[in-house]
Amino acid sequence: MDDAILFEIIDLLDSGEIVYLHRQTKEILSYPDPQRWPESEYIDLIESAKARAVAEPDQFVVLDPPDPRDAFHIMEDFVFTVEDEHLRTRLLEALDSKKPFRYFRSTVEDSPLCDAWYDFKDARMKAWVLEMLARVWD
Repeated sequence: MDDAILFEIIDLLDSGEIVYLHRQTKEILSYPDPQRWPESEYIDLIESAKARAVAEPDQFVVLDPPDPRDAFHIMEDFVFTVEDEHLRTRLLEALDSKKPFRYFRSTVEDSPLCDAWYDFKDARMKAWVLEMLARVWD
């Protein structure tokens, strides 16, 4: 599958969207996950995407955003690649906080490893999306 399509899917999933991918055309439909965002704000978008998918039930593959535990494990795995002991400690503290996603992002974005983090995360998300597609692709 084309990397541009994969990274568009990754960006949508990372934003908390539910993604529908057309098996043949690779058209992408998406809408904010109602479990994360108020459904009433996006009801027209949700209904439109679902209606299209229902009209062609065998043609669309549905991808839900990764479970927060999966996203947490990606962050945790990254921490163990960090050689700078001080930064690794700060990242572990962020993961152990009440708001691990926020504090991890803040800590990593204020570090020299910001680009390395996003490269790591993109690679892991790409593998995750490919694995999810392999489970449902004919």
